[in-house]
Amino acid sequence: MKELSRMTLGTVQLGLNYGIANSEGKPNTEKAYAILDKAIDTGVNCLDTASGYGDSEKVIGSWMKNREFNRGSVSIVTKFKLGDIDTDDVEYELIGSVERSLVNLGTDYVDYLLMHDASEYEKYGKEIDGAIKKLMKQGCIKSAGASGYDYDGIKNIINNDMYTAFQIPVNMIDQRLTDKEIEGLKSKTVFARSVYLQGLFFMNTQQLFGNLKEIAPFVQKIRKIADEFNYSVARLAMGYVNSLSYVDSLVIGADNPGHVSDNAKLLSHPKFAGDMLHKIKTELKGAPDWLFYPMLWDKKEG
Repeated sequence: MKELSRMTLGTVQLGLNYGIANSEGKPNTEKAYAILDKAIDTGVNCLDTASGYGDSEKVIGSWMKNREFNRGSVSIVTKFKLGDIDTDDVEYELIGSVERSLVNLGTDYVDYLLMHDASEYEKYGKEIDGAIKKLMKQGCIKSAGASGYDYDGIKNIINNDMYTAFQIPVNMIDQRLTDKEIEGLKSKTVFARSVYLQGLFFMNTQQLFGNLKEIAPFVQKIRKIADEFNYSVARLAMGYVNSLSYVDSLVIGADNPGHVSDNAKLLSHPKFAGDMLHKIKTELKGAPDWLFYPMLWDKKEG
């Protein structure tokens, strides 16, 4: 498996209107291609998508074909979701999902296949194991793992040696991982997502609505720390996650090519020293757990 670039381009924005702070909406084909081109130009060698991301897989597939792209030079992460189905149908549905993803992507393998909903392993673990083994044997997938909202969701999967890659939310105010859990992740490939908590860190606190008003004090503290070191909020947020030893690659989306360049620049800064990490952890602790589950956020009315 090739070494991952520090940034993995998150491509949910290429297939859906996504992100609480996204004002640009889903890009057209030309803009989507420009975002992907810029990612490669800045050294990104991994793209993160999913069968549930609208037509994101198709956009990536058509871009690779259009650019006559060297498939071996980029890693692709995609994900499957089973939903509420009969146990007997798991293998058929899982393999079918992967086959559709391969057609959409215009490739004969994916580098990382993740369960999009890690909790499905509790229901269908044995059947998922069997289907993954078949897909690996056929060469359709190189590595497998899971995406989760927390460590609890992936802890049963982590102990299975067949699963080597995990995607979890990691950001300045999400401090749920214990030292022991972090130690367990160090032998795995860890993709960190939600570095900016879907853009909440950038929102004007006056614009926060419903239960999201509870994040206002944390947003204000983040700005205070950033100002203290003459950093932008983005540099502080990115610098924190980029400095964590257990993180292999940061999954970061972009609404336009400029965002890709900006994010690449942020990742080029030196990593934070231990005292800076300690300061961020200490001053930003105490956020309520529900905040890390976007499905629990109040939706804006009207």
